[in-house]
Amino acid sequence: MESNCGAILLAGGKGARFHGQKQFMELLGKPLWKHVYDKLASIVDPTRIVVVGVDVPGGETRTGSVINGMQALEGVERVVIAEAARPMVTVEQLHILAEDKHPSVAFVTPLVNTVVMRNGDYLNREEMYQLLTPQAFSYPLLREALASGRFHDMTDETRVMFEYYQIRPHFIETGDNLMKVTYPNDLYLVKTIMEREE
Repeated sequence: MESNCGAILLAGGKGARFHGQKQFMELLGKPLWKHVYDKLASIVDPTRIVVVGVDVPGGETRTGSVINGMQALEGVERVVIAEAARPMVTVEQLHILAEDKHPSVAFVTPLVNTVVMRNGDYLNREEMYQLLTPQAFSYPLLREALASGRFHDMTDETRVMFEYYQIRPHFIETGDNLMKVTYPNDLYLVKTIMEREE
């Protein structure tokens, strides 16, 4: 167990694109969020895991949900922020985040598709990463940044850390298991993959 680490599991979304709260959909015998929770509980004391949407209410935005989770989590130096929508995260990946000493760290994968802006300009995919969750942070630094009131609807907390402190995230390249359940077909695909790996 990581003694100075806590975790926030985001399971408070409204699921507009999924047409329902996906975090409570059953996947292989338990709700989607519980797959991530059980893995977190193997590296973090369960009393230091806050499930937003179960233990505390979700916010109007992702940032609001993270703030609610941070306010319910005390006495830690490091926080891992995970999403219920990524049930294929591994215990090893969570352990890597918990042990990492950087104040802002995230998993990434290289881009494989051509990237084009909406105005038609092409971007060099070799210079880019796809930023993924879970991520991990210095708890005191992230809490201070979020308490500033400057952030209301950020897509992830590495951007909060960058905009508030100019701290760039430490990138860890990883595999393709961190796919996010966003649409109903995604849940079917994740279930198929997980059944094959059992």
